[in-house]
Amino acid sequence: MYAELHAHSNFSLLDGASHPEELVAGAIAKGLTAIAITDHEGLYGICRFYKAAKSAGIKPVIGAELTIEGGFHITLLVENATGYINLCHLITHAQLSESKGKSCLKSSHLPGHTAGLICLSGCSKGEVSSLLQQGDKGKAIEGARKYLSLFGRTNFFIELQHHLHPEDGKLCAQLSGIAGELGLTTIATNNVHYATRDD
Repeated sequence: MYAELHAHSNFSLLDGASHPEELVAGAIAKGLTAIAITDHEGLYGICRFYKAAKSAGIKPVIGAELTIEGGFHITLLVENATGYINLCHLITHAQLSESKGKSCLKSSHLPGHTAGLICLSGCSKGEVSSLLQQGDKGKAIEGARKYLSLFGRTNFFIELQHHLHPEDGKLCAQLSGIAGELGLTTIATNNVHYATRDD
């Protein structure tokens, strides 16, 4: 069974296009029983998303996509109340570390704030994916090991996305290879930015 765990609403400012309610409706139309909202750098749409999902009988998964040092992205999903507190803390730290309108989480701030959070390695702008695309498999493995040590084997997953771009097949194969080397589980997401294809 599939659940979308990487989706952006229009609260991913200047990036996502659909209201949280539209994403919930789209998930239900496709027969999904759960969906995550992982807006950029914040939780602005979470209340609307949570209410819409609950009233529609679909499981809401709260999360966010954060930018970390180096311009890399990670996807964080809330597992429990402790995770929600930690995600709020990390977002606040990232926002306060930069000038207004920018956000960047220092890697040094992750230790001690990962409990209750599930980490996905991110989209093509994730650290592991970016380093693979630069041809540096060694550093990509180092990056994966860093997140593995921070979040643990049961809470860190290699994220695979295939959007029919020419490079996607090769990148997914490389990511799967790293997952195999490190004994990690892969997870497929779509990096959703629109509720429907017509959007």
